[in-house]
Amino acid sequence: MGFFWSILGELGRVLVSTLTSPSFIFIYLLLFGLVTLQYRRLQTMSEPLLQGRKNIYGRSALVSTLLGLIGGILGSILLVFLGVDISGIAIGHLWLLAILLMLIKPRFICFAYAAGLLSISNLLFAYPSINIPQLMGLVGVLHLVESLLILINGSYSPLPVYIKKAGGLRGGFNLQLFWPIPLAALITVGMIEPPGAIVSPDWWPLLQGYTDTTVSHTYILVPVLAMLGYGEISTTQTPGQAVRKSALHLLMFSVGLLVLSVLASRYSLFLPLVALFSPLGHELVIWLGMRAENRTPLYVPPGRGVMVLDVLPGTPAYRCGLRSQDIILAVNGREVDRYLAVQQLVKSGGQSPVLEIARGTKLFTRPVSIKAQNDLGIIPVPDHDSVCYLCVSDDSVFTMATRFWRRIRNRMFTS
Repeated sequence: MGFFWSILGELGRVLVSTLTSPSFIFIYLLLFGLVTLQYRRLQTMSEPLLQGRKNIYGRSALVSTLLGLIGGILGSILLVFLGVDISGIAIGHLWLLAILLMLIKPRFICFAYAAGLLSISNLLFAYPSINIPQLMGLVGVLHLVESLLILINGSYSPLPVYIKKAGGLRGGFNLQLFWPIPLAALITVGMIEPPGAIVSPDWWPLLQGYTDTTVSHTYILVPVLAMLGYGEISTTQTPGQAVRKSALHLLMFSVGLLVLSVLASRYSLFLPLVALFSPLGHELVIWLGMRAENRTPLYVPPGRGVMVLDVLPGTPAYRCGLRSQDIILAVNGREVDRYLAVQQLVKSGGQSPVLEIARGTKLFTRPVSIKAQNDLGIIPVPDHDSVCYLCVSDDSVFTMATRFWRRIRNRMFTS
């Protein structure tokens, strides 16, 4: 326990020193500005639906940045506990390859792909010179922190969107978040134990090399900045359901990657396995999310009435209790099947028109107080006349492999 508390104390000292450094504050403010611009861009995609009524990108950026600080503390503890040494992972190569992959497809900027390719190159050509278990340990820790941040922050203020998929229109929510992460990580500086050094127990580090573990190494903690991101469009699940499943899948991937990293640090037989698991395991996570989107969509016009996709906070509809997936059946006793009819009846129904609402199997009525210059604040699910929408298609290695297999199978049976 003494080792643990000593490490926590040193981590706290490094993080406080880093967070109060003028240079760090400047860089972190730049990252905050970048995150804010990303949220503003995402909100612009939903602007035709929001019509300027929901400006939350600044608040979203602030919440993500604060949670990123917490994630950085947790990630730093995990990195030190595992003994991830960033001096042997070719961080420059990692960033360069991630950027090149991003040019091929933006979602490939994830370190899981770059680290996998670097590891495979090292195994096949001995270039670049990297410690594969250490590199994969870093990737595993970052994804573990990401899974927890997704669970906590993933469904915060989701943006409503209209999606065209499989030839039809459906409503959904754009779940995209970004977290700047300040980390404290280990770096080897020698083999001589300086005065005042923290003596580690025999079991540490967990990521041990193949050489004699009795050789002493001296480490220092250095500040590192990272950026984590999460993106998903949910049309067949509520935002909360989609976030919980994504967080669980990513947690399983990160734990599996960390276990393989520890095994690979002790037994070279696991090196090819962990190198392949990083990109393919992450693709599996992507594929599972896409497979969920091939189910029956939630946010489509019902057989009767008008379904609500989203309700803007502070609006008359929100104050009267309307929520996503509610179905407006009638206004002042007159049945409706289009949102335009709802708007017309509400405006002509006096100051407190009565809405008949279905929520699951429950039916109830709600009076809604509305002024002439205000609208309800409802974003309905799309109908067939909607002209603003996003086109979404499946995109993963497993999806392409499935399509390829189907083509081969069809040719075999038709020949």
